[in-house]
Amino acid sequence: MNGLIIIPDITGFTNFVKNTNIDLGVSVISDLLNEVIDSNPLDIEISEIEGDAILFYKLGKPLCVKQVFAGLKTMYDAFNSKFETLKNTYNLQESLSLKFIVHYGEIHLCNIRGFKNLFGQTVIEAHCLLKNGEGNSDYILITDDYLEALEQNVSVVHSVAWRYSTSVSQSFCGLRQIKYSFYNLAMPNNGKNNCHYTSQRQLAL
Repeated sequence: MNGLIIIPDITGFTNFVKNTNIDLGVSVISDLLNEVIDSNPLDIEISEIEGDAILFYKLGKPLCVKQVFAGLKTMYDAFNSKFETLKNTYNLQESLSLKFIVHYGEIHLCNIRGFKNLFGQTVIEAHCLLKNGEGNSDYILITDDYLEALEQNVSVVHSVAWRYSTSVSQSFCGLRQIKYSFYNLAMPNNGKNNCHYTSQRQLAL
C-alpha cells in the first residue's frame, strides 16, 4: 500500500548531547519531541521515536500541499517556542532547530508485539534524505514522489511555500534517483508570494 511519510528531525542533537548534562538533556529532548507530537494537527500516526526524530506516516492518499505546509509550520513554531522557554529556564547554550522530510511511496506495516513498524524502500529513502548535505537547518524537504502522487509540480507548491530553494540529484544508498525540493521554514509567508528560487538539486539513492 502507498503512504505518506513525514519525519521531523532535530538538528544540533549530537552537539547538544555531547555538551549537556545527561539528565537535563533527556528532559529537554523529551519535552521538545512531546511538543512536536502534541502540536501535530495533521491526520498522521506515529510509527516510532528515533532519538532525535519522529517517524510519522499516513496510509492511502497523500495530504494536500497546503495542509502539510500549514501543519508542519504549526509543529515548527511550537518546537521553537518550547525551546526558547527551556533555554531561558535552564540557561542552555546549545542551538537546536527542526527540519522535516516529506516523502511518499509504497510502505508496509509490520505488527511486532503491538508496535507498528514501517517496512519498505520508501522508508529507507526517507531516512537517507535526512543526510542530504543541506547547510541550512530550518526547512521542509519534499520529494517529487509526493508531488506526483498529488499530480502537482514544484511551481504549484511554490505559490503556497515561504521560500523555494532546491531540486537535487546525486548517488546515495544504491537505490534510485530521487528529486526533491527545499522550503525555508525560517522565512514565513507574509501573505505575499515571497518565495525566492535559489538552486535545484536531485539525489540518487
